[in-house]
Amino acid sequence: MSLAARISERFPGLLHASLAVLLVLSFSNAHAQGFDEALYTKGEKLFKGNCGACHKPDKNLTGPALAGSRARWEGQGDIYAWIKNSSAYLKTGNAYANKLFADWKGSVMTAQAVSDEEIDAILYYADNFPGPLQVKDDQTPPAPTPVQGTDAWPWLIVLGLLFLVVTISLSGVKRSLDSAVRDAEGRKPAQDRSILQHIGNWAWNNKIAASFIGLFFVVWLLLQGWNALWTIGIYGGDEVAQNYKPEQPILFNHTLHAGKVEAGNLAINCQYCHSSAEKSKHAGIPSTNICMNCHQAVGEGRTPEGTAEIAKIYRAVGWDPEKLAYTGEEEPIRWVKVHNLPDHAYFNHAQHVAVGKIECQECHGPIDEKMDVAEQWAPLTMGWCIDCHGQREVQMAGNGYYDETMARLHNNEIGHRELKSYLEDGKITVKELGGWECAKCHY
Repeated sequence: MSLAARISERFPGLLHASLAVLLVLSFSNAHAQGFDEALYTKGEKLFKGNCGACHKPDKNLTGPALAGSRARWEGQGDIYAWIKNSSAYLKTGNAYANKLFADWKGSVMTAQAVSDEEIDAILYYADNFPGPLQVKDDQTPPAPTPVQGTDAWPWLIVLGLLFLVVTISLSGVKRSLDSAVRDAEGRKPAQDRSILQHIGNWAWNNKIAASFIGLFFVVWLLLQGWNALWTIGIYGGDEVAQNYKPEQPILFNHTLHAGKVEAGNLAINCQYCHSSAEKSKHAGIPSTNICMNCHQAVGEGRTPEGTAEIAKIYRAVGWDPEKLAYTGEEEPIRWVKVHNLPDHAYFNHAQHVAVGKIECQECHGPIDEKMDVAEQWAPLTMGWCIDCHGQREVQMAGNGYYDETMARLHNNEIGHRELKSYLEDGKITVKELGGWECAKCHY
């Protein structure tokens, strides 16, 4: 009797179970080995270059999901001809093609310059999306979150209180010893005094030290009052404050949208959303139509929280991501204004952006690097603006705005002298062209 027969006789279910496990492992291994990584990578590249604007592999977008397309077209017609030139294929009268045309409201693909082999790669990518999970050798664990340093003020307060308790205790001990000495010498006990009386008595006996301490506190209070007057409405105010970062109805991540591609961000130009910054006084709040230019196709964020914020945009504009249509039910977004200048101060975005060629980050800070939510980075005080105008060099070369100014400086004797004096340091500043005149900002 063979070994397998003996095992089967003594352990009736063992052989069958082993065979089942072997078959499962063989099938799994064959499936894993059957994945063509090169074809998948080629299809992914072709998909992103030719199809990604209107299709997704796994869900409907402007066009239907591509996953399962080959199976749906099986026996219905020529999928290769349809992909290469949909308009021409419709003219053949194919029933399935005309049904797709009707289901997608008369929308067809533009002609695609792809070969049959490239179509195979695209469909292979779509059918196997998102591909097998692979751990790359060069992946490194995320850096640990640095421990935030603790503030020293609480400890200073605690130490100060301990010092005060020790001082009061020692003072009590001193009074007790003094009373004992007086009693031993037969003198009258010292008269009880309040804390203020003790302080006054010490100050009278130590006039020089008391004068220095008093002068120190007077100067310190004057400085605190002076600084407080300079920062009214700037630091910590309810409406206008440096570092003011109000909670917004939608958590729009500026760094993700405007940050550099090298850091994994989208590098969208600021003026794509704030298009009026170059043309008018105000930079303006972008309309939700601007958001939908991208988010009509991008419905998922990089995190679940991001997807939830995109859903708020859809509710605001009344967009149904399932039906890919507007419902007409809108919920306007109530954005909270961050930068508020006093009514008597004039500021023109176009003058600084279009004429001055100033980058947004110079006034709004590193909004493309580390601002998930917009905040007021600069103090926006008069002194801050004056300092900039005093140092900022005017870019006149190739700037048509200053053609007339330069002509006046060259064409008469007074203007020529002014130009010569301006250029003593090799540059013309905003101040030298009137940037410090009161009426420039307070008209």
